[in-house]
Amino acid sequence: MKKFLLFFVLITTPTLFAQAVNSENFNSLATGNIGTDITGATAGAGGFYTYASNGTAPTTATNAGAANFQIVANDATHGKVLQIIGTNGDKGSRYVWLGGLPTSWGARTAGNEILEFEYEFYTGAGGGSNNLAGVSIYDAPGTKVLGGFSFNTNTLALSGVAYYSSATATAGNYIFYLGATAGTNLILTANTWVRVGVSFNKTTGRVTWKGPGLNGYVTGAAAATDPDEIDFTSTSGTTTVAPIVTNTSAATILIDNFVTRISATDTLLQNDTFDVATTNFSVFPNPVNDFVTISNSENISVNSISITDLNGRVVKQNTYSNVTNVQVNISDLSSGVYMMNITSDKGSVTKKIIKN
Repeated sequence: MKKFLLFFVLITTPTLFAQAVNSENFNSLATGNIGTDITGATAGAGGFYTYASNGTAPTTATNAGAANFQIVANDATHGKVLQIIGTNGDKGSRYVWLGGLPTSWGARTAGNEILEFEYEFYTGAGGGSNNLAGVSIYDAPGTKVLGGFSFNTNTLALSGVAYYSSATATAGNYIFYLGATAGTNLILTANTWVRVGVSFNKTTGRVTWKGPGLNGYVTGAAAATDPDEIDFTSTSGTTTVAPIVTNTSAATILIDNFVTRISATDTLLQNDTFDVATTNFSVFPNPVNDFVTISNSENISVNSISITDLNGRVVKQNTYSNVTNVQVNISDLSSGVYMMNITSDKGSVTKKIIKN
């Protein structure tokens, strides 16, 4: 059952006592399969555990294997990233996690009761696979999602996940709408890297979600529960209740730059508000021959635009003052794929462009 909640902006002051548990940008890991064990029993490269399942019969999934979890080279900005290949059928799941969280949590500084997790992921083109991808903070039995995200690779809708109960809802893991209006989805821009964060407060049970266009929370039903594991997840996306959706293909998930912290107050993403306008920039035409136009409908001022090739070299850079729509001449660039970083007064976003 999907629940909805109206979210409110919270103004907080970052703590000076946050404890970094771990972080990873994957650049030090060798490209290729993370490991050979997909049962979650033995760690592979970087200490990552992996689990892949095609589900129980009847199932049309056929692609579970070590190749579901790889370190791959991406663009000049992100270098190497984690790639997860979802199930190609109507059942199955994928999980990737680092061990050691119970030890770090048990050794935390007194008063630090908030677990925070941030990461970047690539939204992809949308359509095709119905796989759901995200992250889940689990309790020790693995039955409660203390906080997390679920991203629909087909519709590009980002939802919150939390263990929750109310006068009308029995305790369980629920999906929460994250749109600006109650009962609406937050739809992310296609083919864009997005950074999001989720936190769980053991004392209060509060779950907080932050990212582009969202800053919300819910008081969950898991207060006093210790977090045990943080998993990157991918499931088939097949549904058994209306509207019926049957998955038939696999989605590719790209993940980078995650960090885990334990803190006493909210330090999630080191920011309090995030403007969806930074994800609403339009770049056209794409592919492009000579001139590419960058515009947005939110009257957000563009401060600078830099374009890099896939080797990380800056091939063009322009600065602007008080303009919301700009046009860049790239007729002098060679044909190929480039990354355009757009910096505005509300943040920055990276777009891929193809030069004919």
